[in-house]
Amino acid sequence: MTENFRKLLGNKRAYIFDLDGTIADTERIQWEAHNLVLKKRFGIEVDIEHIYTYLGKPEEVFLPEIEKDYNINIGGDKGKGYEKYSKERSKIAEKLVLSKSEPFKFMREVLEDTFGITIFLVSAQSRSVIKKMIKAWNLGGYFSDVNTFIVEGNKTKPYYYDYIFKNILKNAEGQDVILFEDVNKYILEGKKRGFVTVGIDNGFGNEKLEADFVIDAKNNIMP
Repeated sequence: MTENFRKLLGNKRAYIFDLDGTIADTERIQWEAHNLVLKKRFGIEVDIEHIYTYLGKPEEVFLPEIEKDYNINIGGDKGKGYEKYSKERSKIAEKLVLSKSEPFKFMREVLEDTFGITIFLVSAQSRSVIKKMIKAWNLGGYFSDVNTFIVEGNKTKPYYYDYIFKNILKNAEGQDVILFEDVNKYILEGKKRGFVTVGIDNGFGNEKLEADFVIDAKNNIMP
């Protein structure tokens, strides 16, 4: 990490983190779980190019897309199958994540000098899974229930960006906040709000990250 980037990190009021693919290389594992369930139930496996088109979308959006792309029916006639599918997939993913994943090396370096900086986590994962991940990774000193926001229902990541910015970080300027993300559309949402953006290039996905800074997570190369 360069001295200038270290100073930039330390001169902020808050960090907002995504989880999968940003804190750890769990995005691949989540899709490994999807494919295990899809293969078991429907005899299909989503290829990598299709996976890339679904990244950054919640399950309620991309599951119907998978149905259309592969001519299968996950939800059933009344759509109740989506919930059953999600529970089965989540259970498998939780086991895989806890047994196979570790935080990216840069995470410790970014977090070690965060005295006085508020850390927020915005994720589509369930609270119970997040708790287990954070405990297993020994990151509990940085992330808490109070500052963890779960994307579900009609809420979105941008909704929580606004909520955090307007209701918690009162009187803050956009430049007082750093957003860490691996999906470009959310990086652009952060930029709209004036946040400093750090893109996490984890090697999973094929989009260009239009962030102010980019961390090569696979090789642990910092700006």
